[in-house]
Amino acid sequence: MRKITLWPLGAAVAALALAACSAGPTGGAASAPAPANRDVALVLGVNGSPFYEALSCGAQQEAGKLGLKVTVSAPAQFAADAQIPMVNAVTSARPAVAAIVPTDAQALITPIRQLASAGTKVLTVDQTLADPSLAASQIVTDNLSGGRMAADELAKLVGAKGPVLVITQPPGSTAQDQRTQGFEQELKKYPGLNYLGAQYQADDPQKASQIVTSTISAHPDLAGVFSTNDQGAIGAINGLQQAGATGRVKLVAYDAAAAEVAALKNGAISALVAQNPRQEGEVAMQVASSLIDGKPVNRQNLTDLVVIETGENAKADQYEYKAGC
Repeated sequence: MRKITLWPLGAAVAALALAACSAGPTGGAASAPAPANRDVALVLGVNGSPFYEALSCGAQQEAGKLGLKVTVSAPAQFAADAQIPMVNAVTSARPAVAAIVPTDAQALITPIRQLASAGTKVLTVDQTLADPSLAASQIVTDNLSGGRMAADELAKLVGAKGPVLVITQPPGSTAQDQRTQGFEQELKKYPGLNYLGAQYQADDPQKASQIVTSTISAHPDLAGVFSTNDQGAIGAINGLQQAGATGRVKLVAYDAAAAEVAALKNGAISALVAQNPRQEGEVAMQVASSLIDGKPVNRQNLTDLVVIETGENAKADQYEYKAGC
């Protein structure tokens, strides 16, 4: 991880005074202009996530091409109270640009507003804020469309009949909320599907597993499950195994973490809705560079979103979230 070096104010003033003295009363040779601040802070959603590790790799590699110095940080939990101190630390460091994955659309508004007021240009990645005006640009996938894609795929897999369930995050994460919203909107096209509602697992696979087993106990005819992220999918796989329902109950999951790709290949998952986190990181650095250089940027930048079905192993390998840089 590259470190940002900050010069104390006193040292900076002394350096300026020394430069003025050395020029002499006649002015002397003109000094070279100070290099532009090309420091960028990348604040991820959570540490240890294959998605965010791949995003970080893409960002760091692209930053090297663009001459940016990147500092990467991530909280231990995908939660506002864990992330806000990191945003505050970025405010103190004063980079030119901060690329932030806001873990809560509302709770991150105040610290990000303070960051922007301190002179750092802000862009959001993967997630968005309830007040999008605070960000110069957003780098996202179309999560509403992703939810609709999942609903269409699950309806096809189950013959558009029977009870279906969503396993997702508690409200507050814009991406997760929109995936659920898109799924629910698209279900209106399929009157034969009985929507059992959304249940929350808070990035806890064990909780997701319990949700699946208890739902099958109450609804033995459960036809399908949609998980809005990889942690819910991993738990759902285990729950289906415990209930002896693997393959019979169709599982469609967001993301393409290694465990999900393996499960798609062995039949435990029926389809994936995959993003391209490496591309998100690359685009974030391209936007950051444009902001530093004073160039115009798009308010929103959409990245890849694809459905991967059973048997599409090459496509699954292409979109698998790989952390290695």
